[in-house]
Amino acid sequence: FIHFGMSTFTGREIDPGDQPSKTYAPTNLDVDQWIRVARDAGMKYAVLTAKHVPGHCLWDSEVIREGKEYNYDVATSGDTTDVVGEFMKACEKYGIAPGLYYCVLDGYNEGGLQGSAPITSDYFRLIEDHVTELLTNYPGIRELWVDIPWKMSPEQRRQLYGLVKKHEPKCLILMNNGFREGERIVAGAWPSDLINGERTMPPAPRHNPVKQFEGKTYYVLMEVCDTISQYWFYLPNDPPKSTRTLHRLYRHSVGRGANLLLNVTPDKTGRIPNEHIEALQKLKKVIADPSAFPDPVTLGKTARASHVYEDDPRYQADSALDDDEGTRWATPAGVTSAWLEVDLGKAVSFDRALILEAYPELERIRAFGIEYLHEGEWKPAYEGRRIGAELEVSFPPVTARHVRLNVVEATDGPTISVFELFATEGE
Repeated sequence: FIHFGMSTFTGREIDPGDQPSKTYAPTNLDVDQWIRVARDAGMKYAVLTAKHVPGHCLWDSEVIREGKEYNYDVATSGDTTDVVGEFMKACEKYGIAPGLYYCVLDGYNEGGLQGSAPITSDYFRLIEDHVTELLTNYPGIRELWVDIPWKMSPEQRRQLYGLVKKHEPKCLILMNNGFREGERIVAGAWPSDLINGERTMPPAPRHNPVKQFEGKTYYVLMEVCDTISQYWFYLPNDPPKSTRTLHRLYRHSVGRGANLLLNVTPDKTGRIPNEHIEALQKLKKVIADPSAFPDPVTLGKTARASHVYEDDPRYQADSALDDDEGTRWATPAGVTSAWLEVDLGKAVSFDRALILEAYPELERIRAFGIEYLHEGEWKPAYEGRRIGAELEVSFPPVTARHVRLNVVEATDGPTISVFELFATEGE
């Protein structure tokens, strides 16, 4: 997945399309590099955000809108390169199947961000014209990724599906289901050739492609999309996730019978940052040799907590130890300190930890410690402030059976999706 466009330059993922076209201005655009990086990482296909929420197009659109040629695109921007055209050329050069993303939610063409409000017939004609232009001018598109499809009526979705198949019969259409596990077809995202989970994995053990909908049986494969860092578009100080976390995404998507569409974010120069390239190469090596990452010593162990949200089993302490980012330990609203204790079963030596805070954008946790029980007293192994989306830390080796994550200060009920400890090397 390649998220690049106006939002790269405004810093707003859900951008209302209120900035001049020339705001989009990469200084060293290199689309060829994007696809070369994908090829070198072992990827088989790529999907580019041809038009995201702000309505700014990464190709020179010549469709007529309100009596004049569409002018919110690269042709009127700070860099007039036909990004879609260069993307298609690079995909052919490196043997990568090309796909395009098109967002129905559109701040520029809807007169502001209209949320889930139904689109007008006039705007739907623009969508049809845009999609026709893309499929006609850039033959060979293998996937069309339609976002926020529920803003279209059922008839409009059927018309768009038929339009794509008319111009490009082999193109697979994905209408975004949102944050779902792919267990059922969603009416607002149908018809679709694929089902998907946005940052959501298929349930174990595997995705079941046989689906029932409106009295008929369909065979629908699944695609999971997630990000290499926290955000979909480039932002400074948004580093890639750890190799262990990225490998977990791979195992829980591909390992459960889905494709993984992993998003990378070209920066304001128009190139994929080196730290993203390095993260992809590390992931490739681990996929080839998973033995480089042994299981955490906390996996499958018994845990208890000071608080559990509404005493709901879904949010119990064990949920932070189950190798699943989709589950979490949660505490009630208003709780400002809490702990999660793990019984490792026997004394184990460990010196590293990986912690993922659910809803990291809320920045609830402000001070915490990793502590171990020694002769009846809790001793500090590591002390820190913020956890955020992901925190990977090392500390001097500790040998203990009982260990806990102690949140000593939080603005509201802390919630942790992953708490893992790793054995000292050689132990």
